[in-house]
Amino acid sequence: MAMYVYKDAARTDKLLAKNAQKQDKGNRYYCPNYSCDAHMHICNIEGVSASYFSASRFYGHIEKCPYEASNGFNPNNYNEGNFEFDNALLALTMPSNPQTKKETPAEHGSGTETPKPPRTIRQIYAMCKAYDYSDTYNGVTIGKMLLDNRSVHMYPKGVFDWRIIEGKCKSGRFYDASKLEISLTSSTDGKEYTFILRFDSEELFKEIKNDIFSNREYLVVVAGQWRAAGSFNAFCTTFSSKKQLAIIK
Repeated sequence: MAMYVYKDAARTDKLLAKNAQKQDKGNRYYCPNYSCDAHMHICNIEGVSASYFSASRFYGHIEKCPYEASNGFNPNNYNEGNFEFDNALLALTMPSNPQTKKETPAEHGSGTETPKPPRTIRQIYAMCKAYDYSDTYNGVTIGKMLLDNRSVHMYPKGVFDWRIIEGKCKSGRFYDASKLEISLTSSTDGKEYTFILRFDSEELFKEIKNDIFSNREYLVVVAGQWRAAGSFNAFCTTFSSKKQLAIIK
């Protein structure tokens, strides 16, 4: 699913889901993924605020396309109005509490369950990728939440404060065991940033290092509160919870 598409194969004429009209229903559009030739169509136009684009059953996405339904973001499953980006990322830095078994199961109410805002890093990342970088989600510009190829031009002075970054494993030695640090590079074309994850826990450092090493060919997505690291185009964050990282396969 996608919250924007292109009207032409060259991907020069963009259409946001919130701007789609009833007369657009039935038109074929192009997937935001330049490598994917899926036939995209507008869905749920009756509720324009919750409209989105989905691929045709017969002309679907290529394998592992980020806009495929199984990988994508359905706005109808989440509560946009209750989403607060900074608070959501702060929650990801909090270590998980150990789960305890209840002696008796909780009773379920008979009312309709209210959708929750995106909470996990995968949910927030999928939401950001589904929308165009210039679009907004609950009033916050997508490009100010996620740094990727689309939004890197919005960061001429660097990456500061709460952000999700899309990175990749640094070539060569990407960690410093004596400092408990892991270094990633941005996945963007052009301007290259270094992102340093700093750990207080040696156990967590080793676990994340091994995860990244085992999946070094994939994108690494990290949520954190970023600050200058003391060298050119390098930024760091304190890494305190596994919830801050996702590997996108």
